[in-house]
Amino acid sequence: MTLPRTAKTLLKLATALLLLAFAHPREAHAQSIIKQAGNHPHYGVELEPHLVLQYGGRWGGEEGFGPGMRVNIPFFHNGPIRQINNNMGMTFGLDLTFGDAGPYCFNGYDPNFAGDKCNVTEFWLPVAMQWNFFLTKVISVFGEPGFAIAHRRWNSEYYCNGNGNPVCDYDNSDTDVEFVFWGGGRFMFSDSIGATVRVGWPSITAGINFLL
Repeated sequence: MTLPRTAKTLLKLATALLLLAFAHPREAHAQSIIKQAGNHPHYGVELEPHLVLQYGGRWGGEEGFGPGMRVNIPFFHNGPIRQINNNMGMTFGLDLTFGDAGPYCFNGYDPNFAGDKCNVTEFWLPVAMQWNFFLTKVISVFGEPGFAIAHRRWNSEYYCNGNGNPVCDYDNSDTDVEFVFWGGGRFMFSDSIGATVRVGWPSITAGINFLL
């Protein structure tokens, strides 16, 4: 399968963030701190603006691309496993993606449709548990199972009263609740600024994080 240009762009960005993090001079002499319980930044909130490639759960089956945001709030600063370096919190987000739904919307071939693509916009509002494991001063990994409210809107043009007649716009929307999950890594450039890469269902994200 050939990746779309937006997917290639996001994968290049994620790769660049990984290379930048591992090239950080602090990492050259990093030692594992996973057994040093509590040896990580104690932040009240984490802000994470990012880019989103949504490859799953979209109407029409095509990829979507756009901006997103996460707000991560820890409620265990040291735990729930007290013997290792971990914390747990809730993550709240908003992902907005744009794209096409493929030929002839969701109706197969229909001669009444004037165009061969539908424009699809999706809003996802994920709420998930985030469990972080701090491996070194620079690198931590996490898992995020949860749910999201997904609102989808799409529109296309069609011939109002059959082929050859004036063109009308057709709009539709739907809202439901979807299961979501991600795994990812955080790569810190300093004590409060880093990069985050997240892979899972229904999307891949890459962005910058700020610990406050």
